[in-house]
Amino acid sequence: MNRISKVLVIVVLMLLMIIPLVGAQEQSIVDVAVSDGRFDTLAAAVVAAELDGALAGGEWTVFAPTDDAFAQLGLDANNIARAFSKEDQTDILLYHALPQSVYSAEAKTLLGDVTMANGKLAGLKYFDDFLWVNDDSRVIIQDIVTSNGTIHVVDNVILPPWPRADSEMVMESPNEPA
Repeated sequence: MNRISKVLVIVVLMLLMIIPLVGAQEQSIVDVAVSDGRFDTLAAAVVAAELDGALAGGEWTVFAPTDDAFAQLGLDANNIARAFSKEDQTDILLYHALPQSVYSAEAKTLLGDVTMANGKLAGLKYFDDFLWVNDDSRVIIQDIVTSNGTIHVVDNVILPPWPRADSEMVMESPNEPA
């Protein structure tokens, strides 16, 4: 193979690696949540709360609980719409979102209290090489870039209130028994 052929092969291989990444960035946060397969419960809740239009536009950061995270609370795509009123679902879902796109590196500079999209405070913490929200939801996958923001996958549904009352504080590391 001559030098030009080798260069062409390398260029084609690089393009094949880049094209899927560009395609993913053209999908909205809602598109990714619906098509991913790990967020069926979240997607069902977003639709039930009629937030799919709002979260498909604008700029957002979503801390997205997986189906396993919802299952810890006995919730799934089939029962989430019946488990809460539309207003409560909206409040819960917007407690998982920031009304701006924030990558993980920037989130580490925002540590402390942040105001979520529902107007309530949440706590961002960097501990044990992970970003945490309210000490109990660990970011397990960061920086899924979409056309209208960023998704950070969390291992637990983020529950208020923040700050925690002294009796609710975890003395050891998050998610470990005190």
